[in-house]
Amino acid sequence: MSGDLVAEGVALVDEMGERGLVLRLLGGAGVVLHCGGVAHRAIADLDALAPRAQARPVAAALGEAGYEPEARFNAMHGDRRMIFHGPAGKLDVFVGAFEMCHRLELDGRLELDRPTLTVSDLLLTKLQIVELNAKDAEDAALLLRTHELGAGPGDHVDVPYVAALTARDWGLWRTVTGTLRRLADVAPDVAAKTEALTGALDAEPKTRAFRMRARVGERKRWYELPDEAG
Repeated sequence: MSGDLVAEGVALVDEMGERGLVLRLLGGAGVVLHCGGVAHRAIADLDALAPRAQARPVAAALGEAGYEPEARFNAMHGDRRMIFHGPAGKLDVFVGAFEMCHRLELDGRLELDRPTLTVSDLLLTKLQIVELNAKDAEDAALLLRTHELGAGPGDHVDVPYVAALTARDWGLWRTVTGTLRRLADVAPDVAAKTEALTGALDAEPKTRAFRMRARVGERKRWYELPDEAG
């Protein structure tokens, strides 16, 4: 089943591309494709991201491809997220940004890789999770295990990009560094990379907004709960 879903995800990306539309995979299928193509765990559904400017034509094209929309949910949340059900199962489409515990703006990064988000963005979707579960820890560890830390575009974790994002947002920094430390405990073989990445995030010069929010610290909740984020 996992292999069928991954193949279906790639086919959808290709079909959207033939129509001049952009769709990129994330979630379990995205991790599988970026880490050798062999499913390392069961994958229950597909997750993807489309640019804001193409949300409506992507939704229409998915309908033509046999994906039935959740009409009520999409009417209420379609500017941020859409849900469809197709031949291979559920498809969750984020629009412009990935939004769970934190919001990651990705609209301008979709052309950097194909058929998935970049490895840096895939990793961030896992590191932004406050309450890391076994599935997401496994995904994050695999991404780090199979990719080096680097800088700039390429098939590696773009450390300056991740550091710049967290340097502007204390809440994101707090969650990402905390998740990296937990990940080192559950996956000791990637601890050297998690420590190196945490060190780079800590060393990056912080913005004024970051420093002001840091004064409040954990007295105020710095993340959204996934069900609240929509």
